[in-house]
Parts: sequence; C-alpha cells; structure tokens
Amino acid sequence: MKTLVKIALTATLVSTLGTLGLSGLAIASESQDTNNVQTSQAREEGEQNEQEESQEDDAEEKQEAARLQSLAKITAQQAKQAAETAQGGTASKVELEDEDGNLVYQVVIDQTEVMVDAGNGKVLYTEQANQENEEDETNRPRSSIQVPDTDRKTNDDPGR
Repeated sequence: MKTLVKIALTATLVSTLGTLGLSGLAIASESQDTNNVQTSQAREEGEQNEQEESQEDDAEEKQEAARLQSLAKITAQQAKQAAETAQGGTASKVELEDEDGNLVYQVVIDQTEVMVDAGNGKVLYTEQANQENEEDETNRPRSSIQVPDTDRKTNDDPGR
C-alpha cells in the first residue's frame, strides 16, 4: 500500500508541476504577445511620424521651389540648352537652386555640374559632380539674381 500511495503522490506532484509549468508558459507567451503588440504599435507610430515629417519637408521644398521660380528670368529648358551648348553632351538633370545666395540652375551633364545664371542664361562655372572645391567658392562668379536671405537652406547646408 505504501508503494501505491507513493506512486499516487508522485503522479499528483508531476501533474501539478506540469500544470504550473504550462500556465507559466501561457503567461510568458501572453506577456511576449503584449510586448510584440506594443513594439508593433511603437513602430507604426514612428513610421507615421516619419511620413508626416516627410510630407512637411516636401511641402517646404515645393514652397521654396515656387519662391525661387518666381525670381528666375529664364526657364529650365533655356538653362539646359545653355549648359549643353557650353559643355557638350545631354543633360540628365536640371534643378533651380539657391547656391550661397546666387540663383542658378544646376544642370548635370555626365559627371559634370554646370551652373547657369537663372537671370541671363550664362554659364557661371562647372565642377565635377560630388567634388566641390571650397577654395574656389569664393572666386566663383555671382549670379545676376541674388536670393534674399530668408533663413535660406542651400544645398551646401549640412542640415539639409
């Protein structure tokens, strides 16, 4: 009889420990699911904030582009023609920019950036793309149109 009691007690103990273990796993699993939901929600909120900031940046860029365009005296097409004639080749990109207070069209031809005066269509200077020479910046010709300094963000700004 003593053996039967021992077996019964052992079975009860194993059963109880097994149930506690399973409930512990269930609690841990539920806790992990809650953490996953919270992490997912935080990620979605971060993505939503990034989208809102991106939309605000896009709106600011469009506003700045409209402001610059209102100051320009020549079109992007005229700037492109002037750059292609001076440099030779075909332009892959034309962009109106405030370059250190100078209103210019940046025309990219191959690996060369051609800066065209947005006021009179003259080529001001050229430089190799992504290889700005800051020593030459002070000696560069100025555009015929100077952009008023209204908390300007130029392409040279590191904050941009």
